[in-house]
Amino acid sequence: MLNSISQHVALAVERKEAEEELKNQRRIMEKFLEASPVGIAMVQNRMFKWVNAEMVRMFGYGDKEQLHNNSVRMIYIAPEDYDYAGQTIYDSLITRETADYEIDVVKKDGGVFPVHIRLNCMDSDDPMAWTIAIFIDISQRKAAEKEIYEQERLQGVLEMAGAVCHEINQPLQAILGNSELLLLGPGQDMAGDNLNSIKSQATRLGEITKKLSNITQYKTVDYPGNTKIVDIWGG
Repeated sequence: MLNSISQHVALAVERKEAEEELKNQRRIMEKFLEASPVGIAMVQNRMFKWVNAEMVRMFGYGDKEQLHNNSVRMIYIAPEDYDYAGQTIYDSLITRETADYEIDVVKKDGGVFPVHIRLNCMDSDDPMAWTIAIFIDISQRKAAEKEIYEQERLQGVLEMAGAVCHEINQPLQAILGNSELLLLGPGQDMAGDNLNSIKSQATRLGEITKKLSNITQYKTVDYPGNTKIVDIWGG
């Protein structure tokens, strides 16, 4: 009898120790998740069931309770985005058990920012039942990409402006030189007005090519015909 009782006590002690160890492991894991610099959420059927502190901060909420048990629809800008994301996630999870995509999401205050979302499912037979989602704010990366794109566009404008200046300057110099020779020659009184007009317009062309060669910023203005042109005077 004593042996039987001691075995039950030993099992109870082992079970208690196992439960404590499991609780400790859970606490350690939660601390890791809370310390993460990216947003992490546990989602059940597209409902937030758990989020870390960075997730709360990223979306501008006051505490976790404002996200818990709410639909993930709250972070999407429009219903179409919510539907698109759901289909994209499902298709990826059902085939690869993971999903990666980028989309603009909305904060509590209505501010919009881009994120990269990575998801893993816990059950490939029902991938939307439980998923772990990681949210990475890619605002800085997008800003850097935009800056590089704008620099490349500006470089293209500068190269085109340089080519235009080179091609125009040669005939322009010939026009100016011949205009001045004609003004100095006989009969200039009769053709003086026309020659002065030619010289004036040639000089204006020279100012335009000079302006083109000094462009430092890429800027456009509206132009008739519902088009835009480079603003060489505002650069």
